[in-house]
Amino acid sequence: MKIFAALHSYFRLKVRRGFTLIEVLMAMVLTASLTGLLISSVVNAMSMRQKALSLNRAITLAKKKMHEIKSFNKTDSGQGDFKGIPGYRFEYSIREEELDLQKIADELGAGKEASQSAAAKYFKEHNAGTKSATGLTFKLLHFHVEVRWNEKDAYALDYYRGMGI
Repeated sequence: MKIFAALHSYFRLKVRRGFTLIEVLMAMVLTASLTGLLISSVVNAMSMRQKALSLNRAITLAKKKMHEIKSFNKTDSGQGDFKGIPGYRFEYSIREEELDLQKIADELGAGKEASQSAAAKYFKEHNAGTKSATGLTFKLLHFHVEVRWNEKDAYALDYYRGMGI
């Protein structure tokens, strides 16, 4: 019993003056881990911000180019660089396409009703000279603009305009 009493009094009287080596090492490991996570999060956020800014610029440039080419009324294509904006390239094409309303109506399950409608009669009268099997077709101009940057990133914009019946 006297031994326990002596140990108890020894530990009670001993004054602790600092941290042990294990405690200091654990604090350093914890600090390094949290710092690494914080730095990787900041780097990732900066990278995502840069991608968002690049995409936003590409969208603006594509809209600007689309506005320029929408005045064309013929098939055309081209490519080039944007003046004053390095690293961004564009390609555009304008082509004629035919839209068959009967095929679309058939796919949607309304083929019979569409073929007997007043609009179908109108299309058939005005498209009598075309090579369409159904007569329910009309021509469109398809405008396509694609803006590229960083060799792997691209943004595409499409616009359709009817050419008449």
